[in-house]
Amino acid sequence: MLNNKQSMENLKIQHAYLEAAIHEEEQHVWKNLIRIEELKKQKLLKKDTLLRMALQEKLMCK
Repeated sequence: MLNNKQSMENLKIQHAYLEAAIHEEEQHVWKNLIRIEELKKQKLLKKDTLLRMALQEKLMCK
């Protein structure tokens, strides 16, 4: 259970890093739209994984 919590915290940190990277990339005068799209996909994958882990944890507690 502790390892799962650590994994979730790690994913949250990675998700926040990707959010910051997207924001930074969007601030440039010449936006790299391909890079922004890649970052958004990575961020969505992290969020999906987090939600899946949270649901599994909730189901295991029942």
